[in-house]
Amino acid sequence: MPRLIENDFPYARLSVIAEAESWRKEVHRPVYYIHKWWARRLGSVFRGILLGACLDEKEDFWKCFYGKNDFAKTVIFDPFMGSGVTIGEAIKLGCTTLGQDINPVSYLACRAAFTKYDPSEVVATYQLLEHTVGPKLLNYFETRTEEGSRATVLYYFLVKVVSCPQCDEQIDLFKSRIFSKNAVPRKDPSARALCPSCGAVNATLYDADYVKCSDCGTTYNPQQGNIKGAKVECDKCGHTFRLVERMKSIRGPLGYRRYAKMILTTDGQKRYASMNAFDDALLEDIAQEFTSIRSSFPQIEITPGYNTNQILKHNYRFWHELFSDRQLLCIHHLREAIRQIDHADHRLLFACLFSGVLEFNNLFASFKGEGTGAVRHMFSHHVLKPEVMPIEANVWGTSKSSGSFSTLFRSRILNALAYKADPTELYVTSGKNSKVGGINRPLAIPVSNEFALSNNGNDAVYLTQGDSSRTSIPARSVDIIVTDPPFFDNVHYSQLADFFFYWLNQLLDYSKAETTRRKDEVQDTSSVLFANKLTSVFSECHRVLKHTGLLVFSYHHARHEGWTCVHRAIRHAGFVCKQAYPIKAEMSVSTPLKQAKTPIHLDLILVCGKENNGIAHHVANVDITHVLRSAEDQIRALKSANISVSLGDAKVILMGRFLCEAHRLWNLDKEETFLADIERHIDDYVADVIKVQGEALYTQDPSEQLVLFEEMAKYLTHRENSEQGGKSRP
Repeated sequence: MPRLIENDFPYARLSVIAEAESWRKEVHRPVYYIHKWWARRLGSVFRGILLGACLDEKEDFWKCFYGKNDFAKTVIFDPFMGSGVTIGEAIKLGCTTLGQDINPVSYLACRAAFTKYDPSEVVATYQLLEHTVGPKLLNYFETRTEEGSRATVLYYFLVKVVSCPQCDEQIDLFKSRIFSKNAVPRKDPSARALCPSCGAVNATLYDADYVKCSDCGTTYNPQQGNIKGAKVECDKCGHTFRLVERMKSIRGPLGYRRYAKMILTTDGQKRYASMNAFDDALLEDIAQEFTSIRSSFPQIEITPGYNTNQILKHNYRFWHELFSDRQLLCIHHLREAIRQIDHADHRLLFACLFSGVLEFNNLFASFKGEGTGAVRHMFSHHVLKPEVMPIEANVWGTSKSSGSFSTLFRSRILNALAYKADPTELYVTSGKNSKVGGINRPLAIPVSNEFALSNNGNDAVYLTQGDSSRTSIPARSVDIIVTDPPFFDNVHYSQLADFFFYWLNQLLDYSKAETTRRKDEVQDTSSVLFANKLTSVFSECHRVLKHTGLLVFSYHHARHEGWTCVHRAIRHAGFVCKQAYPIKAEMSVSTPLKQAKTPIHLDLILVCGKENNGIAHHVANVDITHVLRSAEDQIRALKSANISVSLGDAKVILMGRFLCEAHRLWNLDKEETFLADIERHIDDYVADVIKVQGEALYTQDPSEQLVLFEEMAKYLTHRENSEQGGKSRP
């Protein structure tokens, strides 16, 4: 009997749940957030995918979604396990679960996430660190108030400095003299600005254009700094130059100075303050101690690449250079303490916590604002972006800290352990969210790196690190493959993961390799090479998959090369695309989405079966009218569930429907040509709409979205007919 996902899937209602989850993913499914990974998909979506692929078409999807399940005889495999979303959701459903990833950071993070722990022993390990290394780290953030009382620094505010190529004056690279404001300034307009004359911290408003210094009386516009975009203007001589060009004549990364701090007083009050004599003396002690431990950090070079060239242009050559001397001292003591943990599983868990803390404690992190987690971590843009106004946070942390070792232990480790004991599901009704517990298998089960399906059943989860185009899984032994492949031209996971691997490898002695990059990694700026690598993995999926098995994966892309790549991989591996469902992918206000010209908020769930599994082939035409109608139906279903559909989303939905029809043409070359032509037509239409009207018209008012799609459909049909002289495509 066909599986439910082959003919029907409640993507609209599931998108409502996914949208609610997307706002606080780390709260609703903390087990996938023990360590950083990129492009993590939503757990509710993958639970739905797995259920849809496990259930017969006549079974009640929602009864099973919020009920107990046991698919022990169903073998699930994820060849791109990433942060482990597929793995965790499959375990919860009782499936026999296999996962593999070529990247060791992914593998280590998944092992840490799914290993079985005694929570009381984990807490005891943390308490040992709290009593030994904790006080030492806190000493590096001690300060004094103006009254002479002891206080703790929560955050130091730093600014990068560069010498003027004309007059050699040291220039502070301020984008703005306002260095602190609320995360939602319209609710709380208060802000802090730095006086350019005396360095005093002045209270002001986030949008003020006039401030009179309370210390020296200087008046200034706090909105103005001396760096605008890529250009810097010297305060002394007025010379303007490009920062990147200046970097070519400088050896090493830019220097920095601390100009202000946020402190926590003994009575629990937060204050802003300037640097003082106590801070200066402490910095001298730190510099002296740092000299004694500097050589303990391995000299591992940052390799050139798509996502690392940006920081190489700013003269960062080694991974440890991304940190201040104070941060490196803290890292040194934490590293040595975690190395001494005897319990191997605990050492792995705390190594991942330590690695995650470094995401918030480096010279690429910045101040997000008060009223939220104050530290904007270094990967908020999904790239390694140099920061000219970084923040130096308290590494061990206090109850008022953000991104510290102690706070992340509570928010990541303790929350993950609690979730593993009783994994809950998000229930959304009438705009209200609740959690349903007691329906899932606990996530704490043994982890093995050897596939032994017939012997152990689902008593363990099988995780391995390696090239997923070559696995040790027996042929035709897997029922369902569910995964989320990488993008070919955007975020290169291994180049970014090297930041974490440098530190994890020091704690775990995992590999003699200095990088996570592999020639077989399915990631490439060349669309041809990416398609070939993805085809190799999908071909291995074809080998291990049963004759009636399904390959289901999520995907979206903004350019036609992305679609032709994935289509080529599907078809050359011996699969055909049977269904495509749009589904909510990310929080709509995430940084990469806000920066996109035509943001895509939806993924496609692509359901593929083996080519010779009773699927019709060889037709002369693709029925464009049918494709447009089915895409329109999907958009209408999403709209009825109050899920917005942008211009980019409509394009994704259209491509999904064309993918489901393309395999019916005469041959692979004709399919690929057809898809590339269709995609270019859609691209032309999108460009025309943006140029003439702007996308805002179609994303702000839901009633406009179907109008948009109808106009796109008319445009596409017109282009096809006009190119064929009014006839249907041969």
